[in-house]
Amino acid sequence: MKLYSLILSLLFFSNILFSQQLNLTLDDCIELALKNNENLKNSILEENISKAVSKEYLAIGLPQIYVDGGLQYNYEVQKSLIDIGRFMPGVPEGTEQEVQFGQTYEGRFDFNIDQMIFNGSYFVGLSATKELEKLSNKLTQRTEIDIYESVSKAYYTVLNTKSRIELVNSNLERLLTLLEESKQLYDNGFIEKLDIDRITVSYNNLQSEKIKTDRLYDLSLFVLKFQIGIPLNQEIKLIGNLNEDILENFDFDLSKFDYNKRIEYSILKTDRNLKSYDLKNNRSQYLPQIYVNYNYGLNTSASSYDLFFDSYRWKNFGTVGLKLVVPIFDGFLKRSKINQSKYKIEQIDNQLSFLERSIDLQINQSVVDYSNSKESLEITSKNLDLALSIYNASEKKYKEGVGSNLEVLNANAGLKQAQNNYYNAVYEVIISKINLEKTLGTLYNN
Repeated sequence: MKLYSLILSLLFFSNILFSQQLNLTLDDCIELALKNNENLKNSILEENISKAVSKEYLAIGLPQIYVDGGLQYNYEVQKSLIDIGRFMPGVPEGTEQEVQFGQTYEGRFDFNIDQMIFNGSYFVGLSATKELEKLSNKLTQRTEIDIYESVSKAYYTVLNTKSRIELVNSNLERLLTLLEESKQLYDNGFIEKLDIDRITVSYNNLQSEKIKTDRLYDLSLFVLKFQIGIPLNQEIKLIGNLNEDILENFDFDLSKFDYNKRIEYSILKTDRNLKSYDLKNNRSQYLPQIYVNYNYGLNTSASSYDLFFDSYRWKNFGTVGLKLVVPIFDGFLKRSKINQSKYKIEQIDNQLSFLERSIDLQINQSVVDYSNSKESLEITSKNLDLALSIYNASEKKYKEGVGSNLEVLNANAGLKQAQNNYYNAVYEVIISKINLEKTLGTLYNN
């Protein structure tokens, strides 16, 4: 019963903790995404794998020390036939005698040290493993940049949808106020029922739009939760509003652009370096290889296991050796590999050239998109002021009895459209800003 009560208590408190609402800024969302994203976790693990591979390759050039030994029981000792007439005077040639080589019990113990002195391929490989670590790190950076982009866009999409909900609610309030005032005028005989019906139709249409907008808001929240790696049923509230203040202090200078700021370009350059090391490795195969080794050991043999363990029967032996390997001819295998490496480097050079031209085009497109969205924002901002002025004037005329409710409805529809256009313009300029920063390679620097 105590265990059961403990489990219930833990579940209760975990539910309370889980049900707490999270108040998140953009930085909070990005921090959660960087912490929870599975692709980023795997990319970091790949970095660790690259470091482990580098250490593994380094170990090849260090002294290799090992011991080797064993005991052997020859239950059937090998025998051979030899012509003893060649060794024993007076014995006719061709006289064969069975001879046993070895004894029933054998033992051996070796201590060995092998050391590589020179191998050109090894030293090239050491440098290549360091470059592989750099490549893994840059791939992680690319994943972080993609996360920053996707989370930022999802975050501002939620804010944009939230602003649309606020607009719908404010429009519903205005229409509801207008509908109530119109009903009073109708009851006093100042307007016709047709005027009431017009406002009611607009009000009902706006309620339908609110339902769709609420659903779109929930969907955008789900997308954001997925991007930052939290459960979809976790309650969150975003801190911030969609307005022009987000664009403050944003500036860019195309004259300072460097292709290496683009992570894709930097990754391709690192890949080229790896291909260059592969070329050096193939060329190094023409160089000689030098190894030294040291060996010391003990061995013995005996016909009886009682004698086998007598220390005086174990005899010492040892060797010191130098091994030189000089390649002479391999059927042009190395030359073929060298040509392959050269062609691969040329391929990457072509890819770099194409990527540079693609980046130039992307920058021009991003700058144009950002400029156009900025101009659209300025225009929609002015239109919003005009639409608000028109609505206030129409409402004033209607209340004074010199205007129609149709004029007020049209002015309200124009105001509603201007408000939507304004917030959509703010959203579009923010998205174009993110795209421009990514194109320039300045979107995210950890």
